[in-house]
Amino acid sequence: MSSEALIPETLEANAPLLRERSLLYRVLLALAVMVAGLSNVCIKQLLLPAQIGGIDPQHKATSLLIVASAGAVVGMIAAPITGAFSDRSIRRTGSRRPWIIGGILVASAGMLTMAFSPMMSLLVIGEILAQIGVDTILAVVTALIPDQVPARQQWLVNALVGIAPNVGGVVGLLLVTNFTNVRIPWQGYGLMTIVSLVCIALFLLIVREDQKHSQEALPPFHLGSFLIGFARPLLVPDFRYTFLSRFLAYMAFTILGNYTLYYLLDRLFLPLPVAAGRLTIFQLLSTGVLFVASVLAGWLVQKRWRGRLKPVVIAGAGWMALGLFLMAFVPLWGALLVAAAIFGCGFGAYLGVDVTLALAVLPTTKDRGKDLGLMYTAIFLALTLSPVAGAIFLDGLHSHQMLFAFAGVASLLAALQILPIKSVQ
Repeated sequence: MSSEALIPETLEANAPLLRERSLLYRVLLALAVMVAGLSNVCIKQLLLPAQIGGIDPQHKATSLLIVASAGAVVGMIAAPITGAFSDRSIRRTGSRRPWIIGGILVASAGMLTMAFSPMMSLLVIGEILAQIGVDTILAVVTALIPDQVPARQQWLVNALVGIAPNVGGVVGLLLVTNFTNVRIPWQGYGLMTIVSLVCIALFLLIVREDQKHSQEALPPFHLGSFLIGFARPLLVPDFRYTFLSRFLAYMAFTILGNYTLYYLLDRLFLPLPVAAGRLTIFQLLSTGVLFVASVLAGWLVQKRWRGRLKPVVIAGAGWMALGLFLMAFVPLWGALLVAAAIFGCGFGAYLGVDVTLALAVLPTTKDRGKDLGLMYTAIFLALTLSPVAGAIFLDGLHSHQMLFAFAGVASLLAALQILPIKSVQ
C-alpha cells in the first residue's frame, strides 16, 4: 500500500486542487489545536486539582470526578454536533471560521468562570463552558486539514495536530508554575485564557476558506437524518476499532494526567509547590520525547514505511503500558522520570499517526466535521470515565498502584484494537 492510501480516495482525488500550504500556516493550525491542551491538560493536571484540593480536601478525587466528568460529557456531545453544523454552514467568511470564533469565546468565558469559582457548582458550570468551546475548536480545526491541506503535506500537519494538546499542556504548566501563584487560581486561569485567545487569533489571521457550497448544493435539513448520521460511522468496523483504540489510549493518558499531581503529593509525600514543580519537570520530559517520537513516526510512515500505520500504533501503545507499569510498581522520583520518557516515546508514536489513521477510516468525505467530531468523542469519553477510575482506586481502594496498573492495561487493550483494522496496513 502506498503512502497516499492513508488518505480517503475521494479526498486524494481532490488533493491536486488544494494549493500548497506554508510552514507558517501548518504551524499556526497546530497552535490553534494547542488550545485544547491549555484547557484539558494544564487545567486538569494542575489548576483544577489544586483548586478542588482547597475547596474539598477530604473528597478531592470524587470532586474532581464530578467536575471533569460534567465537562467531558457535554464536550462529547458538543464536538460532533458543532462539527456537523460546520459541514453545513454557509458564510461569506467560510464554513469553519465562525465556529472557531464561537468556540474560543465560549472557552474563554468558561475558564474565567472557573477562575473566580469559590464553590463546586460554579466550577462545574465553568468546566462545561470551557469544554464546549475547546471541543468545538478541536473538531472544526481538524476538519480544515482535509479541506485545505494537500495529501503530500498532511503527514507533518497530522503529527503536529496529534501532539499539539500535549505540547499546549506543557506550555501551560511552564507558564503557570513560573509566572503565577498556584495557590491563587484566578492567576493561572486568566493566563491560560489570554494565551488561548492569542493562539486562535494568530491562526484566524492567516486562514482563508474558499466558499465551496451554495445553498442549493446542500440537502434539506431533516432532524431525523441528522441524528441518525451520528450513528452511521460506528457501524463501519474500521472506524469503530479506531474509535475504541483512541478511547483506551486516552483513558491511559488522562489517568496519568489527572492523577500525577496526587501521586506526587500522596505517594512521594511532597508539598504542593514542590509537587507542582516536579509535575512540570515530568511533563516537560515526557512531552519533549513525545514531540520527537511523534514527528519521527509520522515521517517514517509517510516517507519510508510505505504507509504501514498499524505496527507504529501497536508499538506505541505497548510502550505507553510499559511506562505506566513502571510508575505503578516503582514509586521513586528517578523511576518516574524514566517512566515519563518511556510513556512519552510510546504516546508520541501513537499520536504521530493518530490523526492520519482517523482520516483514513472516515466513511465519507462530505461529513468530515461531524465524523472527526465523533472520533474526538473517544477522547471525551475517556475524560469522562478516567475520573471514575480515579475515584474508585484512590477514594475507594486508596491505591495509586492499582490506578496506574489499570491505565497500563488500557494501553495494552488500545494496541489490540488496531489488529482487526483492514483499510490500512
